[in-house]
Amino acid sequence: MSENNKEWPASVIERLQGYADRTGISVDEATTHFTKWLGVEFSVDDPSTEDEYLLKEWAEMFGIETRNLGGGGSKRETSAFVGMLVGIEDSSRDMRKNAREKAVNMFRNNQDRAVGEKHIGIVSAKNGVWCVNGTETNEKVEGSKLPWFAFEEGDLLLCLLNTNQASKQVGKPMAPTSISRNLYLLGSPQGDNNISIWKVSTSGKSMDAEYRYHEPCVVQVIPPTQAGRDTVYTNKDFCDTIEYTDNFLPESERVHLKPERFLINDELHNSSVELHNLVDTHADRKIKLPSGITLNPMVIVKGNVSRLNKESMSSEYDVTGRTFRMSVTSLGLQSRSGRESLLSEVTVWIPGKLYDDHHPFEFNDNGTWKPYAEKTPVIIFGRLKLRPYNNEMLPSITALGIYTFPRTARPAAEGGDTSLSQFGGEQ
Repeated sequence: MSENNKEWPASVIERLQGYADRTGISVDEATTHFTKWLGVEFSVDDPSTEDEYLLKEWAEMFGIETRNLGGGGSKRETSAFVGMLVGIEDSSRDMRKNAREKAVNMFRNNQDRAVGEKHIGIVSAKNGVWCVNGTETNEKVEGSKLPWFAFEEGDLLLCLLNTNQASKQVGKPMAPTSISRNLYLLGSPQGDNNISIWKVSTSGKSMDAEYRYHEPCVVQVIPPTQAGRDTVYTNKDFCDTIEYTDNFLPESERVHLKPERFLINDELHNSSVELHNLVDTHADRKIKLPSGITLNPMVIVKGNVSRLNKESMSSEYDVTGRTFRMSVTSLGLQSRSGRESLLSEVTVWIPGKLYDDHHPFEFNDNGTWKPYAEKTPVIIFGRLKLRPYNNEMLPSITALGIYTFPRTARPAAEGGDTSLSQFGGEQ
């Protein structure tokens, strides 16, 4: 079966036509999206070998998934960035929460203004289709299911409207939520030597995909439209488009991409900070928003492990309800603060999800994860925080990624022989 719509069952074309109408693309483009989706979600390489019933069911799922994720399924144009992934936030967040709450509060206080200024739309059903402020949309009424853009407010159905005047979708309904999770890339646009830490905003299945951290890669992202912004955006298939390779550099320069060098190479970037400079770094790099809120900066530090605490501690702020801790030090920090001082080491907080998914207390020995011991050097990417202590400011780091170079890791003692034979109990 080719992607020519004449060769697809009519029941499938009917559903793809609705998808095409909603997203503003042709049916041929819709079938291309559908075919790729089948390959990713169900490993279907040749739809012509599948039963019409299955194809119809899959086409229904394809359209429903698109609506749940916020409508449009067309992909935005991307650019290649190169570098390596260094960490990920432990939880997702709703990027549309503040805008939704602001619009709903406006509606509660002045309904005419919220509707008239096109912040809020009132959703209703008429002639078998959903309407926004009385204008019909392409969304058909399907039983008791709400359209993808609607949410309940008291006895009414409302939707958010796009207020971005630069957008082609201005005035059109938007999904009430926009759930995303930030990955972090240490890198740059391909061909640009200005290396820094980029927030990579992921959505859909890419929020929970498995990534290969601390490996050179090429990623496809949507660059920021304003200079000075450090967030790049992604299509929902971002995780499927990553290419793990170092071939974007000449062979003679690829040695610089080894993580134990690249992560802390201050000749390539200024994201790496010495432990004894953390307090000054926080003052220099903290981010103050127009609202007055101050954000803690993201940093990369290298230190030698001075304490390991693999026992979890309960935490109401952690998505898993628990957190872990270790401390790191350095000669520079000990020289400045004194070896016996509390200031001679920095606490590293390890979220429960990082502990569960990313082996923060282990190093990779030829494919086998093994525990490391104190004095092992580790490279930590995370959020730098300060708190007052005895008229001093005490830094700590919430880790989002930890790299341990296998060649310098000190293997920890592991469990010995626990069989009865060690006591002569077996013949």
